[in-house]
Amino acid sequence: MSFAELGRTEVPAPRTELRIEDRTPGAEALRLNITRPVAGVVVIEAAGVLDMDSATRFAEVVRANLSTDTRTAVLDLSALSFLSTHGVVALLEAAHRALMRETDLLLVTQNRIVDRLLGMLDVASRFTYAATVDAAIQAAGSQSSDGVRRSGCRVRVPRP
Repeated sequence: MSFAELGRTEVPAPRTELRIEDRTPGAEALRLNITRPVAGVVVIEAAGVLDMDSATRFAEVVRANLSTDTRTAVLDLSALSFLSTHGVVALLEAAHRALMRETDLLLVTQNRIVDRLLGMLDVASRFTYAATVDAAIQAAGSQSSDGVRRSGCRVRVPRP
């Protein structure tokens, strides 16, 4: 039907394109820093907001860094200011991928926001934790060349 048939003479104003910002103005974005301090170890430091908007990118970065030459992946989440369930799903996916690739995945949290959500969702026990990035790197360094872990090389931090 045309506007004339509807009895309208004026053409409605065109709709403006709806643009959804990645996040609320003023909110932090997710920042990732990737280092390889020693052979076979990758450290991914995440800071800012790990939510629905950034979880896919986070998962892609983790996936790309779980290569065949990576024996240990350390995810430093201590600088996150927000973690959503989408971020937790990305962490669970990372843990699963690491398990399938026989790669150790260590989380460094020391962050109430992260620890609380992992505890509330009852998934905290699915991860191995290190107190600091240095402790995680040291634990990775104690792995023998034949792939057998020596005792005490995994650092567990009691969950709240």
